Amino acid sequence: MRRKVVLSITWGVLFLLLSACSVFEQEPLPTLVPVIELPEETATATAVNTTAQTSETAVPPTFTPPAAEPVATEAPTPTATPIPPQTIDNRGALVYINSAGAGLFLTRPDGSAQTQYYALESVTSLLPASFNGQRIGFVQDGQLMVARTDGSGLGEITAVANPAWLIWSPTADQFALVDNGDLVVIQADSGAANRVVTGMQLANIPGSVVWSSDGRQLLFTCGAQATDLCRVAADASEAVVNLTNNGADSFAWYREPRWSPDGSLISYVSPDADKNLQLWVMNADGSGARQLTVGSGQSSLHQWSPDGQRLVYALFADNAWHARVVNVDGTNDLDLTGGLPALAAVVPQWGAQGAQVGLLYTADAAVDAVSIALVAVDGTAVTPLTDNGWQLTWSADGQQVAYIAGDGQIYIHAASGGDNPRIITCEGGCKSFVWLP
Repeated sequence: MRRKVVLSITWGVLFLLLSACSVFEQEPLPTLVPVIELPEETATATAVNTTAQTSETAVPPTFTPPAAEPVATEAPTPTATPIPPQTIDNRGALVYINSAGAGLFLTRPDGSAQTQYYALESVTSLLPASFNGQRIGFVQDGQLMVARTDGSGLGEITAVANPAWLIWSPTADQFALVDNGDLVVIQADSGAANRVVTGMQLANIPGSVVWSSDGRQLLFTCGAQATDLCRVAADASEAVVNLTNNGADSFAWYREPRWSPDGSLISYVSPDADKNLQLWVMNADGSGARQLTVGSGQSSLHQWSPDGQRLVYALFADNAWHARVVNVDGTNDLDLTGGLPALAAVVPQWGAQGAQVGLLYTADAAVDAVSIALVAVDGTAVTPLTDNGWQLTWSADGQQVAYIAGDGQIYIHAASGGDNPRIITCEGGCKSFVWLP
């Protein structure tokens, strides 16, 4: 399978978009770091794109927040039969599509009970699973589909065009995405679509929309060229709130909005006075913005630690990429990749235990291979896992990590590393997979 690392300028991640990890997590990461693009007059940082991410859609040169509350509209009734209630709990299992795109397969982490639970053709991408692992999204022949992970049924989502990513609610069976410039919330079972933000021509960028931890609010980039951050009630019961109010002519520029785990803070990427991309944090109401990182270079791909005390991020400086971690007050900015050679790309992913960060990286952008390692956040000790893999994914409890190796199979390691991973043999070879929460 081709996994050539390509230098380009785009964002998003999450981001699914791999999102997530998280999410960024989004179609998994066969290539590496998505890149940041500054406004026209600034220099851009060079980085590596992921296939799950798409170029930013052009937006109008002006931005006028809607005067009235967004209008909720219903999508046409899905063409598929409604999905029946779930009967089997498959949390902790892995769902994968093979290289032929011939269906969805489910397997346990120990390799047992491997089942092709949907026999489908032309499955082009696998999208994230819902918060409870009961549903998973995928794209088939350009159409967004949602399947139950117990094999009891699937539905076609007819309310959106050209789907590439989605982000699930952390509390309900619904997900959000951007469709034709609108922010849309879709019910997984019925396919009903509520266009909670209309008329703002939002950019269709993975990682530009995020749910609050209680599932009641959506945070998103807004304004001409993403010059603001906005918030809206997920059920459209309240009007859009512009948290930054910079206006279309401002040099302010926002990417990667993220809520802290407790919802009290919002982090984001934005230029400083010298046009270097930095990490920033502000209060959830938009007040008290403060800069966390300093110096030359371009920061991106940041994630909160599970305890909300630190952030991990990728930094491009001195013609190389680094993974770093910084306290929420800006102190103790530590390089996690100091023991590695100069990197052409790196994607950090924080594990659920908070003690380790997974790294996908390469030292040579021309080499068709990606290295994967774990690094201890406090000790910065690097534990290599493979020099020929892609799509690093943590288990929900942070005790294990998995990736697809060059032979097209899934390898599962204990978070402590080790030389004896379990191997999941994928029928026809794995193209991508999702570890159900």
